[in-house]
Amino acid sequence: MKSSNDDARCLVCGVGGSTLRYQLTHFQILECNECTQIYLDPIPSEESIRKLFAALYTTGEGSLSELRDYYGYCFEDSPDNPLVQQYELWLDAIESVQPPGRLLDVGCGTGLFLSVARRRGWQPFGIDESVEATEHARNHFGLDPWVGEFATFANHGERFDLVTGWDVIEHSRDPVDLLRTARRCLAPGGRVSLSTPNQRSILDLIAGLLYRVSGGKMTTALEKFYIDQHFLYFSPATLRQCLKRADLEVDRFDFEWTDLRRLSVSWPMRLGLEGLFLLGQLLKRQNRLFLITRPAADS
Repeated sequence: MKSSNDDARCLVCGVGGSTLRYQLTHFQILECNECTQIYLDPIPSEESIRKLFAALYTTGEGSLSELRDYYGYCFEDSPDNPLVQQYELWLDAIESVQPPGRLLDVGCGTGLFLSVARRRGWQPFGIDESVEATEHARNHFGLDPWVGEFATFANHGERFDLVTGWDVIEHSRDPVDLLRTARRCLAPGGRVSLSTPNQRSILDLIAGLLYRVSGGKMTTALEKFYIDQHFLYFSPATLRQCLKRADLEVDRFDFEWTDLRRLSVSWPMRLGLEGLFLLGQLLKRQNRLFLITRPAADS
């Protein structure tokens, strides 16, 4: 079922030539013949993505009904918020190798992570292109995020002990440049920490099997994972490869699960996902990646 595509160019290595992995309703999923990176084609316009995130942060409406309440957890810094709990765990891991200092959160959104980090002694700074989200960061959390492009902000020359990007790199049109810019913003001894979906997960394994046995007709399950706002789908191998291109090396690399409390799904679906996640645990195919990196020794 695979076919060649010579027109699209890989967002990581820049080389043309790819193999069709999945043909979905509105786009296709390609695998780069050069570096094996998996990516979306065609990529939505910048304007359509801005409108999508404006809707996600205000009405919750987006491409998936399961994500209707997902962004609703971005607004309150409370101990029972599952997103706050996730941030606390990530900060526990980061602080085991990097003490609190100046922190830059790229794609800071509503500022929730910065609020959590501030309570733990970090000096918070944030940047995001969403006016709707950053208004909440200002009005609710008393933060002063930069609204605009990361590359422009980085030209100011400020340095940070930690640069974070939670679920950011998969939205990037130039992920290597994003990582290089993050590294450029580091103070001596600083680190970059990221999270992103894991393409090599149980979700792709099962949904891809259904796609293949149906001759490409069963795409519903795949379209719950491959969505228009994610341009890139990293496996552990391709993410390490992308980091290497940006002269970053890994301190810590963890596999995680999406917190099902944030999804708008029925109880039968929730139980089904829990069973699927248990199988994924056994197969080491969790659906999320978390990592801490530092500049390569010879960079």
